[in-house]
Amino acid sequence: MKLVTSVEMQLLDRISIEKFGIPGIVLMENAGKAVADFINERCASFNKIYIFCGPGNNGGDGLVVARHLFNRGFSVKVFLGGSKDKLKKDAKTNMAIVSNMGIEIKEVFSSSELSLLEKELIEGKVILVDALLGTGVKGAPRGIIGEMVRLINRLNGIKIAVDIPTGVNADTGEVQGEAIKATYTVTFAYPKRGIYLYPGMDYVGEVKIADIGIPHNILEKEKIKIQANLLLPEDLPLEIFTRKPSSHKGEFGHLFVLAGSKGLTGAAVLASQAALKVGAGLVTLGVPASLNPIFEVKLTEVMTLPLPETEQGSLSPRAFEKIMQFAEKCNALIIGPGLSRNSQTQKLIQKILKNLKLPIVVDADGINALAGKVDLISSYQAPMVLTPHPGEMARLRDTSVSEVQKDRIKSATTLAQETGKVVVLKGAGTVVARSDGECWINTTGNPGMASGGTGDVLTGIIGGFLVQGMKALDAAKLGVYLHGLAADFAAKEKEEVCLIAQDIIENLPVAIKSLRNKEFKNGYC
Repeated sequence: MKLVTSVEMQLLDRISIEKFGIPGIVLMENAGKAVADFINERCASFNKIYIFCGPGNNGGDGLVVARHLFNRGFSVKVFLGGSKDKLKKDAKTNMAIVSNMGIEIKEVFSSSELSLLEKELIEGKVILVDALLGTGVKGAPRGIIGEMVRLINRLNGIKIAVDIPTGVNADTGEVQGEAIKATYTVTFAYPKRGIYLYPGMDYVGEVKIADIGIPHNILEKEKIKIQANLLLPEDLPLEIFTRKPSSHKGEFGHLFVLAGSKGLTGAAVLASQAALKVGAGLVTLGVPASLNPIFEVKLTEVMTLPLPETEQGSLSPRAFEKIMQFAEKCNALIIGPGLSRNSQTQKLIQKILKNLKLPIVVDADGINALAGKVDLISSYQAPMVLTPHPGEMARLRDTSVSEVQKDRIKSATTLAQETGKVVVLKGAGTVVARSDGECWINTTGNPGMASGGTGDVLTGIIGGFLVQGMKALDAAKLGVYLHGLAADFAAKEKEEVCLIAQDIIENLPVAIKSLRNKEFKNGYC
């Protein structure tokens, strides 16, 4: 499913009006009616509807909502931020209709007027409709609109955002100042990027995508390329989970994992176990020699390869030849989890990338070793998946975490385009990007994943798919979705706050089974 920016949505509206001949007022009518239908279905027991309208088309949508709910017997009152005289075109037409129908309209110009209204608005079971600002508005809500946002957030009741909550950036999910904290968001035609990016996703509540009459073939007919997508099961290569009866381990690849150092053995264990759990035929873990006895105790199915180490207990450049010789037996490599930021180990990582030609997943300290050396990524001569979290991305690109998080899609797609590799920017709403700028935002996962080791599990899952011959992009997309889905199943069994990385590995089988059996609805399991 495509995710659009505000500019892309404006383009689709304009083409629908100018080329397809659909009047703008018809699109507004369909939008408002969709919100009214949603309220009638979900909130029929509520006796009062208060609709807060701004001066633009979003406010016009709200006026259509008022008409339809009034006709269905709801008690409706409209609060307009400013003067009726400032309304234009279709919104002005709908204001005239609402006025002629006798629906109560209150023009609000000052915070003092809102204060007088507040006592009235807290009585009874109420629905508060946010039709203040649309998707094209950037920055913090100001003036009387900002005062209305603060009032709505103070009030009790069901809060329904029209298209997107006021104050949420439709493109990045950024919130400047205060934004409406919606119970539901009814968005039109295509979901907006900011709805599925944080912090915006914290404000939208449950999302309903409503058809407003935009032609379903408009993208193909007009040759419009929308780069961002929601990552849904229909996008995933699920055939990897089907095996013929005569299968043997040699068909499913030998994965080489370079991970672990003194004090960071857990990352290596989690990545290796996750790879096996998703079907890798063989996994060998290359580790500092002094730590090998620990891994031989902790791991049963994973083989180990003791390697020369530094005085600090991390992999040494002296391990290079042995690593390259062993890699000849393998089909893919994971490098990075728990390797440490030891300068000698970083030199080893850089040398490996200059000489190796295996499909590879680079994570954690593997990425940290490449800070300021993006050319090493670009010149790597085999498929590569980079899996940075925001801090690692910031170090890699010599920027700040806040800049990375400000526009996660841009951060991921820019790195993918510059390097020609697949990028997985981890975090709430993980972004998978490829070199042509197309990207996918994940729809699975929960806050319980915010604990140590969960990223190592993801690396292992992606490596496990890559070693079985899956293309880098497919391995990243399926790995990200499955990782979050397994965490969702784990969260059903225990409180999110109690979830640990091992729980995700343990729930991979039930997550895989649900995907194989297509136990999902509207893209969600």
